[in-house]
Amino acid sequence: MNKLEIKREVILAPMAGYTHSAFRRLCRRLGADRVYSELMNATGIVFKRIEKELAYFTEEERPIHLQLYGRNPEEIAKAAVKVVKEYKPDAVDVNFGCSVKKVLKAKSAGYLLQFPEIMGEIVRETVNALKPYGVPVTAKIRLGFHEDNLEKIAEELIEAGVSLIALHPRLAKELFTGKARWERIGDLKKISPVPVVGSGDVWSWKDIERMFEETGCDGVMAGRGAISNPWIFKEFKEKRDYKATFGERIEFLLKELKLMWEFMEKERACKEIKMEAVQLFKGIRGKAKLNERVMRSKSCEELIKGLEELRQYINR
Repeated sequence: MNKLEIKREVILAPMAGYTHSAFRRLCRRLGADRVYSELMNATGIVFKRIEKELAYFTEEERPIHLQLYGRNPEEIAKAAVKVVKEYKPDAVDVNFGCSVKKVLKAKSAGYLLQFPEIMGEIVRETVNALKPYGVPVTAKIRLGFHEDNLEKIAEELIEAGVSLIALHPRLAKELFTGKARWERIGDLKKISPVPVVGSGDVWSWKDIERMFEETGCDGVMAGRGAISNPWIFKEFKEKRDYKATFGERIEFLLKELKLMWEFMEKERACKEIKMEAVQLFKGIRGKAKLNERVMRSKSCEELIKGLEELRQYINR
């Protein structure tokens, strides 16, 4: 087992469509200690190619976990080797938590929570395949699929040589409904010889602080809370509330867009950034102007012009 040392880290959780390299870099600048890539399909990597948009990262983002999903232990191990050889991440994460319909239909990720032995086999194969490269294997899990089976899942992963477990304490079938059962993060911490990262219902820096205190976990992940408020990392580090201004939010989007052009076609990046704009301006006064100038833009040029005009208007 390649050991991972983490202590009271705040981590950007992987969120499909949002946590690409550009967003991760900006979160690192705001205080995130560690980041994860978006999900990459192991089968696609083995038989086709590694998608640059998903795997691309810069030195500024380290430590970074490149995240894979699949259902075949041998395929995931092969994909992990391919990714490590080409990109040299700090860790490879196997996702067993994603519960979106497409992934469940493929009998991958969250679907496998029903089969702890297969989860163990996947981790074991991947750990063995990455031993020559010295890259640790981590896992992101939920409590189970239909029922809470945390202890059995943890036992299989630990015996297989996992170096870190990130737990979102809901069942796969619950998606994001109900309340995350933080006490189960504490239960996992008590039995785990490897670092435990908690996630779920983290919306403010005070939630981060509370999760550390209540569970004893080694790290806390912010996902949905970070997408709508990437300043959550700055708030936690400075132990104070911070309300980013409308102008700062515009500036964030412009910086993110420019960074996205390094690994994404320009017009596509301009379409993608609108998803982040929706999250970033939730409940913010002046959102109507954003919708008028930016969300309805039909080209990259129009979108950038709208953002810059809004920035100048706000800064007057």
